[in-house]
Amino acid sequence: MIETLRLAGPIIVARSAFIIMFTLDTRATGQVSSLELAHIGLGTAPQITMTLVAVGALQTVVVLIAQAIGAGETARTGAILRAGIIHAVLFGLAMAAVAPLAEAFFLAVGQQPEIAAGAARVTWQFAWAAPGMLVFTAISLFLDATQRQSVGMVLMMLAVAVDVPANYIVANGWGDLVEPMGAVGAVATSSFARSLACLGIIAYLVVAQRRNGDPHKVLVPLAVWLDDIRRLGGEHGRKIRRLGLPMGLAQGVESAAFATVVLVAGTIGATALAAHQVMMTSITLVYMLAVGMSGATAIRVGHAVGAGSAIDVRRASFAGIGLGMILPLPIGIVFMTRPELLGGWFTTDPAVLAITSVTLFYAGFLLAFDAAAGIVMGALRGLGDIWVPTLLQTGAYWVFAVPLSFLLGHWLGMGAVGLVLALFAGIFASIVLLAPRLIVVLKQPLKRV
Repeated sequence: MIETLRLAGPIIVARSAFIIMFTLDTRATGQVSSLELAHIGLGTAPQITMTLVAVGALQTVVVLIAQAIGAGETARTGAILRAGIIHAVLFGLAMAAVAPLAEAFFLAVGQQPEIAAGAARVTWQFAWAAPGMLVFTAISLFLDATQRQSVGMVLMMLAVAVDVPANYIVANGWGDLVEPMGAVGAVATSSFARSLACLGIIAYLVVAQRRNGDPHKVLVPLAVWLDDIRRLGGEHGRKIRRLGLPMGLAQGVESAAFATVVLVAGTIGATALAAHQVMMTSITLVYMLAVGMSGATAIRVGHAVGAGSAIDVRRASFAGIGLGMILPLPIGIVFMTRPELLGGWFTTDPAVLAITSVTLFYAGFLLAFDAAAGIVMGALRGLGDIWVPTLLQTGAYWVFAVPLSFLLGHWLGMGAVGLVLALFAGIFASIVLLAPRLIVVLKQPLKRV
């Protein structure tokens, strides 16, 4: 349990820094107007979904490296990293390529023209930095699996330090240095800060490998890089695509369901969308506790699988799940007892705040369950069990959560409150389906991917 916490702590902080940026973007935007808050909520929803799909696919990197290290094959990890970086760039370019289609997409799904136009501008400001953000993720996963989790944490906190003043100067027009740019300005500054973090982690990787004699075989000649690019990462690239596709889909189906609920909120109206955005930003920030614990659990399980220790696999799985459910409980109590205080940090619009206070109250109940579902997925990922959990996750969110969001939010007129209740149904269904799957897989013989 101590080992899980030691691994999880820096990962939690590093992943939280990304969401802290997004949280600060949302707060700065909410101080401009509720319309700008709607722009950032809608404009980032599809890009964050695609980001999580890509990050889910790149989780293969940490599983492959963890299992290789557990088996004593350290020298193979550099080739795995190169394959991960190549795919990170490809995923990021794909995200940037579809960004110009955003406004047409928003209009096609029933968004109001004014909201769709503003949201599309936000989408592009997020998309241009996607390749660098995903390269940072691939290298950070490598460092996590090789016991250097604090590097990504420090770089992301430095990025936040850059983003905070720039955010308020550009988004809110502090100091009258520029005209307030609202949501577009907030997301642009965050993209810039994440790009700096990418350059920083590349520099660290090169310097650290040279200083330590390159035990992971990262610093290879350019010809090797070009050959890996031509072969899309070779054997390791094929594993990333074969295993990463379902991993990405598993992470993406939940995010896509959440993004679809955002679209439902947009069709209800700008006020409902703004309130839903505040609630989603809040629970996403808390979910980073689960992301960190899930990453640590996947690493520990992967090491145990590589070493062939079934006992350590079970210990790592249950320790991660137990800790992951405990950590969000105090925050859930704050959600339920002081929702108006939390909502007021994002917006002063009375109409938005009235809805947000109710949605945050209900959201407080789902935090621990959401964490449990995410960590069970991490344990299954470390075991190399991919497709069945993906199908179960798909059923939980697209059979329960999305249809219920239309039923409760639109047809029964419950608005944003109905949307959060629909999400809770999806999260609960996910746990009910995934927990028995983990028990079944833990009883099977260990097998490396």
